[in-house]
Amino acid sequence: MSDYATFQQVSARGLEVKFQSGGHSGVLVVVFSQVRIPSGKFGLERLFAKTQHACVFVNDTRSQWYLNGEGTIDRAIDEAVAREKPERIIYYGASMGAYGALITGLRRQDGEIFAFSPELGLGTAGTQSAAYLEVAAPDQAELLALLSGSLRHPVHLFFGLFDWVDTSGYLAVRTLPSCDNRKCYGVAGPHALHDQLYSLNIVRQLIKTFQRDASKLLADRHLLAAPSVEDCEAFVQLGVTLAGGETIQFTNEPRLVSDNPGYALLKAEHLALQGRPLEGAQLLQDWHHILQNDAVMRTTPKRWRKSFLVRASELYLSSSNRRKAREALIECARHFPIDERMMQLAAQLELDVPATP
Repeated sequence: MSDYATFQQVSARGLEVKFQSGGHSGVLVVVFSQVRIPSGKFGLERLFAKTQHACVFVNDTRSQWYLNGEGTIDRAIDEAVAREKPERIIYYGASMGAYGALITGLRRQDGEIFAFSPELGLGTAGTQSAAYLEVAAPDQAELLALLSGSLRHPVHLFFGLFDWVDTSGYLAVRTLPSCDNRKCYGVAGPHALHDQLYSLNIVRQLIKTFQRDASKLLADRHLLAAPSVEDCEAFVQLGVTLAGGETIQFTNEPRLVSDNPGYALLKAEHLALQGRPLEGAQLLQDWHHILQNDAVMRTTPKRWRKSFLVRASELYLSSSNRRKAREALIECARHFPIDERMMQLAAQLELDVPATP
């Protein structure tokens, strides 16, 4: 699309905007970048370069979740609308970008929204936004009120139910009064859900025309999940408790420990806090084998799956079981790309990590 017109704007607030004219799809997509996209770059730009859509790319380089940036964002959208005269507007984003898409689309009420893994309760302990926000986080109730109101265009919310923060958002939305234009999808995946759906070609099918049935695309890959409210609440409760540095006593252990790998990650940390790191490490190793052999779970991103073995190795090492720690790390290196965390762990174990095949 290098022959298409482009222009770029930079605001003093740290918002960067790039416009890219499209072909003849009649669609203008406003794409909000995820966190940690450097200045001058835009998240998902390469993905949408393969479409015929006109695009407005927005990046919050200060990672403030697009809060207080309405003026810059609206000017960019209004200029693009004046240039392209689109038949449809789509607001699109993942993680931090999902929040930007949500708050902008709900405020403007002039286009359809696709939000993958948005954090609804910004600044909450244990969330990604808590590590970045320097401005006051809005009350989650305000966003939920907008989602409960009259929606002129469909709002598609995708939550990875192997992540407790996503599950918290899923619970909050599912308990709202019913609304025909609000679609909430519980997906068998982690927070990096957009990456997972991209690798399965679901994202590309979805964005080609934005007319495919998202629920059918997910169901065809057996990715739709509908856990009970009780299981979701137990998952979220453990996440919130651990984020606060506390332990929790269970009277009845939720079955999520055998159904949800995300719960197993939390459970391993909980066991470590209770002085039982060997049990946590073994739990994570067991789940590694499940993830490798389950047709649905092995579609999750590699960087998430490898965290099970890396953390298992760390927990074994904390228990002075260097042999098991080495075995877990060697197995990890056989299956996944080596990163800095693995290299640091290998150094502690005096181990030469083999190259990934």
